[in-house]
Amino acid sequence: MVVVGERINPTGKKQLQEELKSGKTEEVRKFAFEQAQRGAQVLDVNVGMPGIIEKDVMVKTVELLSSLSELPLCIDSPSLEVIEAALRIYPGRALINSISGEPEKMTKLLAIAAKYGAMFVLLPLGGKGVPETAEKRQLIVDKVFTAAMKFGFTNKDIIIDGLVMTVSANQDSAAETLKLISNSSKNGFGTIVGLSNVSFGLPERGYINSAFLAMAVDRGLTMAIANPSLELLMNVKAAADVLTMKDKKSEIYIKRFAETQGGLGSKSSKPATQETIYDAVVNGNPESIKKLIEQALKAGEKPSDIVDNKLIPAISFVGDLYEKKTYFLPQLIASADAMKAAFVIVEPLLKSEAGKKIEKKIVLIATVKGDVHDIGKNIVALMLRNYGFEVIDLGKDVSATTIISKISQTGAKLVALSALMTTTMIEMKTVINLAKKQGIKCRFMIGGAVVTDAYAKEIGADGYSKDAYDAVKLAKKLSE
Repeated sequence: MVVVGERINPTGKKQLQEELKSGKTEEVRKFAFEQAQRGAQVLDVNVGMPGIIEKDVMVKTVELLSSLSELPLCIDSPSLEVIEAALRIYPGRALINSISGEPEKMTKLLAIAAKYGAMFVLLPLGGKGVPETAEKRQLIVDKVFTAAMKFGFTNKDIIIDGLVMTVSANQDSAAETLKLISNSSKNGFGTIVGLSNVSFGLPERGYINSAFLAMAVDRGLTMAIANPSLELLMNVKAAADVLTMKDKKSEIYIKRFAETQGGLGSKSSKPATQETIYDAVVNGNPESIKKLIEQALKAGEKPSDIVDNKLIPAISFVGDLYEKKTYFLPQLIASADAMKAAFVIVEPLLKSEAGKKIEKKIVLIATVKGDVHDIGKNIVALMLRNYGFEVIDLGKDVSATTIISKISQTGAKLVALSALMTTTMIEMKTVINLAKKQGIKCRFMIGGAVVTDAYAKEIGADGYSKDAYDAVKLAKKLSE
C-alpha cells in the first residue's frame, strides 16, 4: 500500500507560504527528505496559494524535486495550465491529482494526461456537489472511464479516489467510501483516499485514521494521501501490508522494527533530529547550510573544524554513494552546491584563522580546440572546486597554444582536458606534445564521452577519468 506524502502543501504552513512567495526552497527540501525517510513512496506537490504565480512556482518546485528525490510526483492543482506546465518538464510518468466528472474540464484534462503519458486520480465528483452513496459515485467513475478509454487509457492508468468525507458530520460516509474502494478494486483499478478527511472534527484523530486505513486496505486500497510522520499510521500500514501478503516474508515490517524491542509503544525509527551541517551537504541543501554554519560559528566552533570534521567527511560520503550508484549526478551536483554555499562563509575565515595556512592546488581545465561542448567540463570544475582545488577554467574551443601559455602564467601543475567528439579528441595529443616540446613540467588528465583510458596512455596523458567524481579522485592522486 503506497503512501503519498501530503506535506508539500502551503495550507496551514506559514513558513512554507513565506518561502514560496520569496522563491526559497528550504521547506520544500525538508518536507521531501523527511517524507521519503519516513516511508512515503510518492510526493504530492501542491503550491496553490494567493500572492504567487502558481505555474511558475509549480515548475520550479517540480524541477527541484525531480533532481532532489527519486520518488515519483503527484501533480496537485485545480488549474489545467499549471498541470500541463508541470508535466511538460517532469522527467518521468507523473500522477495527476485529479480528474473529475465536471464536463468543462474533464475532456481537456484527459487530453493533457494522454499527451504527457500521465496516470491520473479519478475523483467521482460531478457539477452538483458530493454524491452521498457509492452507487452515485460509481456512475461518475463509469462516465469518466468511458471518456478516458477514447484517449487510450486502461484501468491500470487510473486511480479511483474513494472520496472520504468526515464521519463527524455523517457516520455513514466511511461505509460508502469502503464500498466504492471494494468495487473499484474488483474491477482492476488502483484506489486512493485522502486519509485525514475521515476524522475531521473529532478528538484523537490518529486512531480514527489508522482504523479506517486498516479497513480500507482490507477492501483493496492501494494508495493513501497521508502524513508519513504519523507513527501510528505508518505502523498500521506496515502491519496491513503483512496481513494482506503484500510484504513478502514480512521483510519490510521486520526491517522497520529491527532496532526496537517490540510492543505498541515502541518507536518505528530513530527520533527525528535537527538537520546538521553534515546532513545539509549529504542532502544537497545549500539554503539551510548557511544558517547552520552561522549557528556553529556563533556557538564557538572553529572554521577549520567545520571543514575538516563536517564538510569534507560529508562530501566524501556523497562520493561513496555516487560510486555505489545510490546517488546519481543530480544529487552529486546538489551536494556540491551545498559545499559551495558553505565555503562562501567559511573560506574567508580560514584565511584569518591563526596558524591555518591555505595552499590550494591549481587545476587548469579546458575543452580543447574545435569542441564547443562544456557541460561535462563545467561539472568537473564544480566538483574540483568543492574538493579544495583552485580551478582556472579556460572555457571551450581552447587552442593548444592558449593552454600552454596559461600553464606558464599560472604555474599549474595539473591540467584537465575535455573533448566530446572523435574529431576533436586528437587536440589533446597536440596540447601534450606542445607541452613536452617546450619543456613544461605538468601532469595531464583527460576525459569526455569518446575518451578512454587506452587513449590516455596512447597520447601520454597521466590519467583518464570516466566522470566528475572519478576526476576528483584522479586529481587528488596526481597532485600528491
